[in-house]
Amino acid sequence: MSQTLLQEETLLKIFGTGQITIPKSWRDFFNSKNLKAIFQPDENQIIIKPIQMVEMEETEWVSAKNFQKDLNKANLNSQFKKDLLNAYKDSDFYKNKE
Repeated sequence: MSQTLLQEETLLKIFGTGQITIPKSWRDFFNSKNLKAIFQPDENQIIIKPIQMVEMEETEWVSAKNFQKDLNKANLNSQFKKDLLNAYKDSDFYKNKE
């Protein structure tokens, strides 16, 4: 195991688009492009966890077309909506349900 992977704490950079960098060794360790962020304002923290396939399988599947309709109703940045839709289409979860 690399020394970098053993780090329990690191500084993350937030870009102007809202993207946050995650150390490559951490991404490689979890081998997942899907993460869940949990905002806990009372605790003054954000927890980021990889989404496990079991958790994804328990999620209700929708077609990409319906997902896009739902995204269009959301008050989100248009590029972020496109990124979410593309990530959904690229996910194993979606590809296995197609």
